Amino acid sequence: MSDRELAHIRTRIGMVFQHFALWPHLSVLDNLTAAPLHVQRRPRGEVGEQAEALLRKVGLWHKRDTPPSRLSGGEKQRVGIARALMMRPVLLLFDEPTSSLDPELVGEVLTVMKTLASDGMTMVVVTHEMGFAREAATRIVFMDQGRVVETAEPETFFGKPATDRAHQFLARYESEKSRTQIR
Repeated sequence: MSDRELAHIRTRIGMVFQHFALWPHLSVLDNLTAAPLHVQRRPRGEVGEQAEALLRKVGLWHKRDTPPSRLSGGEKQRVGIARALMMRPVLLLFDEPTSSLDPELVGEVLTVMKTLASDGMTMVVVTHEMGFAREAATRIVFMDQGRVVETAEPETFFGKPATDRAHQFLARYESEKSRTQIR
C-alpha cells in the first residue's frame, strides 16, 4: 500500500481519545470545524451546518462558544465524539472513552455511543464497560496482555465464554457488579 493510499484510509477513520485531546485555545464550535475546513477544505457553510447538527445531537449546541476548560468531562468527551464525526468517517475508534469520567458522567457518553451504534456507525471500542459492550456490540474481542484471547458475539461471550481467562474475567466483573449494587 502506498503512502498516499494509507493517508486516504486514515481520513476515513475517526478517533475519540481517552483524555479528550481538545484544543484548549479554541471554542467547542471551532474544535469541531477546524479539521473539515483546513484538512478537507470543505465550504464554511456546509461545515457550520454539520457542526450545529452534531452539537445538537450530543446535546451541546448551547456550549458552542465555550472553551474546553469550562466543560465537564462528559461534555468534553461528547465534543470529542462530535469532532470525530465531523470528518465523516466510516469507522470510529474509541480509546477507553469513559475511563477518565466520574461515574455519573459515564452515562452521558454511553448514550451518545449507543445512538451511534443504532444509527449504524461502525465502531471499535476499547472499554471496561461490560454493560455497554453487552448492549451495543455486535462482536466482542476479549484481550489479555495484548493478545486476543476470545472473539464471539455478545450473547455467546457473556453467556458461555469459550476460554478460562474470559470466564475468570466475567466472574470477577459479575462479583464486582454485585458488590456495588449492594452498597
